[in-house]
Amino acid sequence: MREFLLKIFSTTDGSAEIALFNFWHILYWLIIVGGSIGAAFLLKGKTQQTKQKTLRVLAWLLPSLYIADFLIMPLARTDFTIDVDKLPFHICTILSFFVPFAQFNKKFDKVKDAIACLAIVSSLMYLTYPGAAVGDLTPWCYRVLQTFLYHGVLFAWGFLSVATGEITLDFKTIWKPLVGIAMIIVWALYGSTVYSHADHHFDWFFVTGSTFPFVPAPLMPFAVFVAVGGMCAIIHAIDLGVKKRLAKKSATQTVETIENESVEVETLVAAADATETEKTEE
Repeated sequence: MREFLLKIFSTTDGSAEIALFNFWHILYWLIIVGGSIGAAFLLKGKTQQTKQKTLRVLAWLLPSLYIADFLIMPLARTDFTIDVDKLPFHICTILSFFVPFAQFNKKFDKVKDAIACLAIVSSLMYLTYPGAAVGDLTPWCYRVLQTFLYHGVLFAWGFLSVATGEITLDFKTIWKPLVGIAMIIVWALYGSTVYSHADHHFDWFFVTGSTFPFVPAPLMPFAVFVAVGGMCAIIHAIDLGVKKRLAKKSATQTVETIENESVEVETLVAAADATETEKTEE
């Protein structure tokens, strides 16, 4: 059984290779983002109950995928070990615990918009630059399939939470995801400090500077805050732009409807006047 899994999830077996922005990478990106947008259109005319069920399934699926990874990972590795780097110190893995709380616990309603925003931003940033899932890897190996599926579910939950009206993004409350980013940076610094040792250095959430050496290490936490915070602002701006466009379209349709109704009323009045005139002449 293990030999079969090793063959199925092999990282080097096969001529195809997933590289940054090559066909396979772009294909996965389009499937995830396009599938989420398609799901939003499918849910558009559905009841709120159907929309809620969809979000609940995604909210349960996310931590299930994360936990399952720890069970499957050793079977897919030749050394039969668990990758400690998968511990919840990255923003994406931390959210696997917060998303279910946001979806099912009313006490999290006040920060649900922040969690959804961070889910969209973190998953998009990783899907666009999935460093651990590209380079000398087959597109169907375990590492690639697992990471794209996990981040795809994370993006779908955040995106559909906004698209279905489950939460509303507002620039007035953008401070909430910014506070969340700061808290995650502190948590990641703690994990990277505690778990790093002479044989391996951890750089969770890229806050220690080892992943991006062109940024001075002391400035890396601030660089991460600015980068992720900037993406949150961009997502808010896109959401605002879409809302304004939809509002304008709705207003135009309303005006056209009123004008059409006015024309119909005028036609009926004119017809009634003509009929009355004919009766008078008779």
